[in-house]
Amino acid sequence: MGTVYPYKCNKCGYSATTSGGHDHGMLRVTDTYICKYCKEIVDVAVGELGRTFSQEDLLIKKNKGESVTDFYACPICGSQNHLEKWSKKDKPCPRCNGKMRKDSNGVTMLWD
Repeated sequence: MGTVYPYKCNKCGYSATTSGGHDHGMLRVTDTYICKYCKEIVDVAVGELGRTFSQEDLLIKKNKGESVTDFYACPICGSQNHLEKWSKKDKPCPRCNGKMRKDSNGVTMLWD
């Protein structure tokens, strides 16, 4: 079961609810990215059933006629070209480059 946490920027107040890194539920595997187009922190589908897909895996699935359009794509705008892996160590804000911190007053949510 996956877990998401509220994060908030210490500089501009931007907030996002995210896993904050690699995570998985029963079906989906996600990882956290910054969408440079939306300027949002988003959890992006990177695999399914406990397996993270490589670009080669996705090409094989595509050649078999399986849909791969929602993998490594922003869930807000659908962009696959504007994603940058979010650094769990540095935790940069996508809006002002401040530092995101887990909001200790926020509610943690489990997803599946």
